[in-house]
Amino acid sequence: MPDTADIAAEREQIDTALAIEAARKRSASSPVPCGRCYNCDEFLAEGLTFCNADCRDDWQLRKRMQGMSIT
Repeated sequence: MPDTADIAAEREQIDTALAIEAARKRSASSPVPCGRCYNCDEFLAEGLTFCNADCRDDWQLRKRMQGMSIT
């Protein structure tokens, strides 16, 4: 019969695997920096994808809604 340490170790492995999977899904769906804001098309400094949090939130909401729509 497993003891408390075995149960905790197994739970930790499960939680770690779920966190890694979630991070991979997030990074796969994130836009790649292209020099312009993905929401408002403003020019950006190198490495940025959005000009501010509002643009990022608007873009994410629009993408979620597109995924929910039936086409």
